[in-house]
Amino acid sequence: MLLEEALSSGGASSSSTTSSPLPPSDAALALLSFLRDELPAGGISAEKRFVNLFPLIVDRAFGELNRPQPSATHKSSLTPGPSSSPKAITSPGGSTYSSPASSPSSRLESTYTTTTAAAAAAAATADKLYHHADGGWLALTNTPKPTGGTASSSLSSTPSSSPLRQRATQSLDNDPIVKLLRAPNTTQPSSNNNDSYAQPPQQPTLLDALSAESIHRPQIKFKFPLGGLSILFTDLIQDWKRCYVQEAEKANAATLAARGGGGGGAGGGGARGAFATTTTTSTTTNTTATIEGMIGKENATRILYHLLLNGPNEQVELKNYFQSGGSGGNVLQQQNLNQMSSPRAAFTATPIKQQQQQHPQQMNTPRTTTTAAVANSEPNIELTMLEYYLLIFLRFPLANQEWEIQLQDHLRRMGYGGSNIAYGQRVYSHLMTSYMNYYLPHGVHRPDGSSSNYNVGTTSVVECGASLDRTAELFLRLVIELWIEGQVSPPTLTDAIQRYRNGRSAFLSTSSSTLSSSFNPTLRDSLELTQPLKTSNISPPSQIQIGVLNLVRHLVSDVTVRTMVKNASTLCQYRQTQERDGGVSGDDDNAKISWCLPPAMSTIQPSIFNYIRLGLACGSIHDRRSIFHRALEAWLVWIEPWNYVMKRRAVVVTIGSGNGSATHRAGEFLRNAAATVSSHRVEYYPAYVAPKPTSPSQYSSQWEAYVVSNLNLYTVPLAIFLKRARELDFSSTNEYPQSLELVQRVLRVFSKQVVNVLNSVLNRRADTLSASLATMHRDNLKAFCPPVSWKLTDCQLDATNLLEEVFSQHQKRKNDMDIFDRIEARLNALFSGKIGSDEAALQSLLSQVRYLMHLPQDYQVLPEEPKSSRGWGSFLGLGRDGSLLAENMLVPERDSSGKLTDKGRAQIHSGMRKCNPIDVHFIGDPLLARVKTYEIPALVELTVKASNYLNQKLGLVSEADVADGHVVDKDALSKHYHEMERYQKTLFRFNLRFLADSRNIIFAYIIWWLFRTVGGFFSS
Repeated sequence: MLLEEALSSGGASSSSTTSSPLPPSDAALALLSFLRDELPAGGISAEKRFVNLFPLIVDRAFGELNRPQPSATHKSSLTPGPSSSPKAITSPGGSTYSSPASSPSSRLESTYTTTTAAAAAAAATADKLYHHADGGWLALTNTPKPTGGTASSSLSSTPSSSPLRQRATQSLDNDPIVKLLRAPNTTQPSSNNNDSYAQPPQQPTLLDALSAESIHRPQIKFKFPLGGLSILFTDLIQDWKRCYVQEAEKANAATLAARGGGGGGAGGGGARGAFATTTTTSTTTNTTATIEGMIGKENATRILYHLLLNGPNEQVELKNYFQSGGSGGNVLQQQNLNQMSSPRAAFTATPIKQQQQQHPQQMNTPRTTTTAAVANSEPNIELTMLEYYLLIFLRFPLANQEWEIQLQDHLRRMGYGGSNIAYGQRVYSHLMTSYMNYYLPHGVHRPDGSSSNYNVGTTSVVECGASLDRTAELFLRLVIELWIEGQVSPPTLTDAIQRYRNGRSAFLSTSSSTLSSSFNPTLRDSLELTQPLKTSNISPPSQIQIGVLNLVRHLVSDVTVRTMVKNASTLCQYRQTQERDGGVSGDDDNAKISWCLPPAMSTIQPSIFNYIRLGLACGSIHDRRSIFHRALEAWLVWIEPWNYVMKRRAVVVTIGSGNGSATHRAGEFLRNAAATVSSHRVEYYPAYVAPKPTSPSQYSSQWEAYVVSNLNLYTVPLAIFLKRARELDFSSTNEYPQSLELVQRVLRVFSKQVVNVLNSVLNRRADTLSASLATMHRDNLKAFCPPVSWKLTDCQLDATNLLEEVFSQHQKRKNDMDIFDRIEARLNALFSGKIGSDEAALQSLLSQVRYLMHLPQDYQVLPEEPKSSRGWGSFLGLGRDGSLLAENMLVPERDSSGKLTDKGRAQIHSGMRKCNPIDVHFIGDPLLARVKTYEIPALVELTVKASNYLNQKLGLVSEADVADGHVVDKDALSKHYHEMERYQKTLFRFNLRFLADSRNIIFAYIIWWLFRTVGGFFSS
């Protein structure tokens, strides 16, 4: 079996003449040839060979999983007996396990009896458990190239087509690895007729074969170790444990009830022991339907009880482990080091029923394990081939260490001219996009504004918004569980409110009954309520953050969303007209409306709500690649679906190579530009139109139902952002535009129309249908739904504090500008055509916050300053124009050192004066001030020393004053006050620090160059 030997990670076996595994591209071409030629026509033997090849394909694509090897005490249970099949013990590919002496688990196990240093090394090895080893196709840095020979054809029993030549300009669609692993193409009708158009024949992919095997051969099961999930997803394991415990308790109660409640303690114990080994069908059916699991982990419960083809009662190892007292988390992780059964051995030794009928004893491998033995051994999850592949694929970004190294290398190379993203990461992103298009397909847009959905893999039209099938829902919920919910989840509303009240009761002597009524959190407390309870938030890897953002874009851009929301909005607006005209009462029982979000968006809505608020609450706001900014992008895409517009392009079926040529791209551009319904076959696709930070919102009334159906996704993240936005850097000249732009991008979403819709629901003035949509939205959020009493006006203080920070820093920057800064700013504004743009942007920001938070129309952030007179002096910022008199009228009284006097405190207390943030002046000696951004640090140190030496030699500053400057004060503020007092007592001194100003150096160089040039011209 040359193909099996070529796919083995360690090269060929000793009997083979080759010495190294096949290159990735050639191996993918060989597998494509096998799937196209041998598997459809090979019958039982080809199907069995595919089952044996499957774990080898997984190891080559993702890298072999580092898992503990069986210990000596458990080897007897893994040794094949007379009635068992050898294939059930060895790997499906026929290769044996590596030697226990050389395995990572054995080395780790031996270190427990050695020194402390060896134990530390063992801990480092434990961190790599259940991670993929380096060398997988999706972990490659550079694009693999085929050898160009006939190696791929020699590995198949039938001749194959010539291998594709891979070039640097070739797209990923023609990459052999992508062709093997991508999702199948679905046949959909074009946009200008209802007939399906012909597409070029596509080679079968691995997903095609896995789907067929899962449907026709569901008895083929592969083992995945529970430790591979318990290390990363503790909440998932705890939910499954609770489900099994609940099922056992309910089954015991049903058994006791059937016996009439007799038997006492002995009977109860017997019932529990009987359930641990076997359960009647009727009892299982009754208890499974009522299992709830952990609050807030409904997604994990549904995966186990409804989506896995082998349900909870077929997961014998999980049931025995959890119901016998086994636990997840750290206990399970420690047990993994001592034993492990085969994670990729098929439970059923043969893939077909015919062979099972011919060799009944060879197919059955019963394992009668006692409860105590199961409690001390790690269980495995029984998965079909497709379920196993999807789990490995979606878990891969969390279980490989090569991607993080490649990312750091990529960021480091960007500083030296940039570099491309690693090949494996590009392929993974491309595959994920194809899987989303396959399992979560978009509806088809038609020019008349209607849309329809298509079943995966078929050409039949189904109703708009039809439910997901089992495989599609499993894919989506695995993404939710492994990517979005991740390792840390926010607390439920009940737990968060309890923590909120406990934190405040520590400072007061009130009773618990009083706390329940007096300490009710508001929308302004969303940031505190979002913080995790037990552990700190762990941000997912950067690749997962990008993947979640792409998933949100894919779901929001679906034309089905537009159609369903438009229909619901029309009904709501018609209902509003009826209630306003008095034609119908508000409590009409006949008022009904359907949920207006597609099933995929409804499924992901609670998880994306938690993902966004966790990212905004716990992410680093100063790192542009942090979870804060990725969650912010996902939030803005989710709450502004109207930024997606439908564009059309000509559909051209291209067969052959050369698709990346300039001639092909030019022809495609011309066809798209001239595409019409009558002349070309046209398809419509969603295109995102990125709005400018200062552009108005494109919201229209047809999206009203969407806003209502996502009510809390508009309000709660906004409250968190307003509180955290004050952490943005508005004081730096370089960071101020980016920080202001971020605030503008968020606040521009909340136009007057959007705010009116939100307030109508929050203030309970909405029509009956809109109120029904809001109720369904709250029910969908389940345990994480905020209270209905929260209002937007709860965030008034945070909004005004943010405005004061932005306005004060802007005014302070203007006041701190010298003549060079003002000339530079004026010239930049003049050439960019944005004269006065900062002031206009701030006034627009103020008007948006006024309406959003219901502030008075005459509200001013800072006291108004008198307008300066016109002229060149005002243009360059050189004149004061009577502002000193206005400042004396508005600011409280201070002494010479800048401290408030008793009269100044009385003025503030009576409300006659108010402190202005821009009145805070520099405290200290200008000569000893910190290095400015426009100064050269080395020259600053030299000029300060030269100034002190010159002043001391000329007697302008006494030696006692210089020595006093080195005295250490109690705090930094006292030190600066003493420096300022010494500076104010000095009548005259030299300050050479201006020589360290880079702008002065450049100006002096320009003057010198001009004199030299002009002097040389006249001298010649």
